[in-house]
Amino acid sequence: MNNKSLQVGGSIEKAVSGQSELQAVSVLQEAWKVTAKHFLTFFPAVAGWFLAQMALLLLALKVQLGDPNIFFNAFISGEGLTPEVVQAGVMANFWAEVLSAPLFAGVSLMALNHAVGLPTKPRHLVKGFPFAVVSAVTVLLTSSLQGVGNVLFPILGLFLAMAFSMTITLVCEKRVSPLKAIQYSTVATFRKILPMSAIFIVVLILFFLSFATFGLGLIWTIPFFFNVKAIIYRNLFGITLQVTTVRKNGEDDNDDLDNDKENHNKEEDTKVFNA
Repeated sequence: MNNKSLQVGGSIEKAVSGQSELQAVSVLQEAWKVTAKHFLTFFPAVAGWFLAQMALLLLALKVQLGDPNIFFNAFISGEGLTPEVVQAGVMANFWAEVLSAPLFAGVSLMALNHAVGLPTKPRHLVKGFPFAVVSAVTVLLTSSLQGVGNVLFPILGLFLAMAFSMTITLVCEKRVSPLKAIQYSTVATFRKILPMSAIFIVVLILFFLSFATFGLGLIWTIPFFFNVKAIIYRNLFGITLQVTTVRKNGEDDNDDLDNDKENHNKEEDTKVFNA
């Protein structure tokens, strides 16, 4: 067996220097097609992450308020929306994001598969579990910084949300530290601020439209969002694939390409991106 590495897309060096290619229209078009292609296998995993985060949110509200309905009733009616209730909602959302970070990482890694044309299955959601600690620390740092940005200036908070969008994928795929991931993601975003802003504005519009349909549009918008981020990541930082070639007895190196094609067909159901 021969193991070979294949780099698809950009690199960290290109991303931080602004040399990577990123075109808003092409990213959105590709993400739309990828989402349609993998929707049936990707949506169950996205739904699993989303439901887990909602369950953690309700648990955190129950711990703080005794009854999660206190927050939701106050939020909907506007009555009883005291600073304490608002603070409880903010903290509940914060810890729900941190504790569900491994599942968020799993969905992000599945989207990386799609970005390089590899299939996924719903059970691949657990691919983020080996990165549980580092992903939770990363979300803890980025959410804290975004919170400070929102307090100081809401537009700054939105920029930080966009700038930190690649951090989880960087710590899982490139194996860099959370602080390095924040640095690389922020610099790369700043270098491509115009196409990145255009892409995220379109995604924000889709989220607003999804809420206008009583949340039904989220069934498509959330998977689309993850695929958008994966394609951006591929174009900016690149994705390293590990290709395994099995050589039969009596074959030489010239037969490797033929074997690659055969093995791809045989392993298509089990070949999964492994960060």
